[in-house]
Amino acid sequence: MRGRPRGGDAIDAAVDERDAVGFVAVPRGPDPTSRYLTGRDFDADLVFVRVAGETHLRVPSTVEPPSLPVASVRVDDRPPGKAAAAVLAEHAASEGTVLAPQTIPHDAALHLESAGYDLASTAAVEDARAVKDDDERDAIEAAQRAATRGVGRAAAILSAATVEAADDRDGGRVGDDRDDDGEAVLSWDGAPLSTERLRRQVNATLAAEGVDTAGATTVRPGIRGDGNEPVELRPGEPIVVSVGPRGPTGYRGALARTFVVDPDGGWERRAHVACDAARKVSLVEADPGDDAGFLGSELRAETAAFGFSMADEVTRDVGGGIGLAAREDPPLDGDRELVAGNVLRIRSAVTHPDHGRVELTDVLVVGEDGPRLLGDAPTGLDPSRW
Repeated sequence: MRGRPRGGDAIDAAVDERDAVGFVAVPRGPDPTSRYLTGRDFDADLVFVRVAGETHLRVPSTVEPPSLPVASVRVDDRPPGKAAAAVLAEHAASEGTVLAPQTIPHDAALHLESAGYDLASTAAVEDARAVKDDDERDAIEAAQRAATRGVGRAAAILSAATVEAADDRDGGRVGDDRDDDGEAVLSWDGAPLSTERLRRQVNATLAAEGVDTAGATTVRPGIRGDGNEPVELRPGEPIVVSVGPRGPTGYRGALARTFVVDPDGGWERRAHVACDAARKVSLVEADPGDDAGFLGSELRAETAAFGFSMADEVTRDVGGGIGLAAREDPPLDGDRELVAGNVLRIRSAVTHPDHGRVELTDVLVVGEDGPRLLGDAPTGLDPSRW
């Protein structure tokens, strides 16, 4: 399913304000900016020119030119900067200021300058992407619903898992139901439950919900591994299940929950209380007009208030904008002001070298009437309470 092109009005306003002759972008490959500006994915480099309120696309001959009613599309195998300069000369003027994102390739910038144009940087597209319209917010919310069901599948499996003690497994041999060091492990459906088995079950649920896993599903157990290498799950350790599905129109969700089966300690409970308190802070400090950087600092400070080191235990990455990419504007650092329509990934996490990690991640919409979290995913450590 395709989306619709966006950003044209914002680009036109920036062009008028700067008295420029046009705007040029050169998204490379499956760049989210390309999808935002055109409403569809491209597997090849794309030349995007906005001039006199009209959109012109130039694509290489290696791809089939798409039919886009809102744009003039032609095949052009010249270097992107030369192709863009030709469009500008044909529809505007042979010289003047051209706006472009900071990410425009260096060679394209050189070709435009050699053609007589003065290049000026603009964040018009990034700023426009930071404010989601109703359709975009609906798409993100749909991805978040799928994320909730995916993590819910993990909770159901962990709730049904049994604890297999070392001396109950094959005479104590290292094998099916224990880790290499002889510790008890979790078993589900007649076999040891590993991070990879659980991840695959989550991804199968996401696929059934009609979303792409986007390579973002991770299962991180305790202090063992980084979520990339499969390990068998153990009772008593915090298990972080994190997903970032991408819906049919490209918009992303983000959800992370921490579960503990058969807990025997107190560190993860204190860490969870801290993360949940930080999560709730977002509902107080994310009104339109609030400072995004202050929100980020409050998330970290609230987590640290429960006795955790700001430098060594509390995560620095507390989130930021989310949309067609997992990381967009506004960042939760600096002095950006939140506005209605911002959609944020809100993340609180604590990590300890001896105990593991506890994390809660959600998606929040900054609305005219205040912030709201998307979805109603439970937050508790006990998977049976999901």
